[in-house]
Amino acid sequence: MTVEDSLHELETASYFGVLRYPRSYTNIIYNFLTFPIGLTFFIYAWVCLPLFIGLSVIVVVLPVLYLFLWSLPRLILIIGYLTELFVGLPVPIKDDIPKTIEGSFFTKALNALKDPRIGKSLVYSMFLSLPYGTFVFSIMTFLLSLSGALIAMPIVLLVHYLGGITDSALDWMVANLTYGGTLAVCIVGFILGILLFPVVLQTSNKLAVFHARMVQKALVR
Repeated sequence: MTVEDSLHELETASYFGVLRYPRSYTNIIYNFLTFPIGLTFFIYAWVCLPLFIGLSVIVVVLPVLYLFLWSLPRLILIIGYLTELFVGLPVPIKDDIPKTIEGSFFTKALNALKDPRIGKSLVYSMFLSLPYGTFVFSIMTFLLSLSGALIAMPIVLLVHYLGGITDSALDWMVANLTYGGTLAVCIVGFILGILLFPVVLQTSNKLAVFHARMVQKALVR
């Protein structure tokens, strides 16, 4: 089965049109989940694979190594269902349960290991999941913090004047600018924050769709 490469509806959304899609907001949650999920896959792969390979001289460990490799695409499939739930891209395979293979355990194991999804899942777990999750987490944290801080400027200024906040930047503005100048800076910041928020959603959607397609390709035989 091939992965559908047609554009996702969020990839063609207009600048402000992205605000009306519910998935624009669920994708933010999805993007933040890529970091803990990526960290889990990274630790699982880098701890288990070297350990089981090193102990593979002990014959009894070979079935455990096989089970580890066998589990990787099944775990990626869980992420696939998350992408279907949050991003809206379907899981490319529904028949993940292996077909019956005749022969001994080792014959079944060798035939099962020919599944290219195991190699793709291993590469994803060891080299892509954590770096991409860290990158996405950092970008989304920065953009959301920046947009939120700009939008909150008038509220923060109001609370500051009421004596509820002491901040060096606000103290400097109040001391060196007139009341009208301080208010103007806060209003401009508020407008910039509002204009930045669609950019945050557009970026979030593109990162989520890109990751979802990465997961899709890992699940294709």
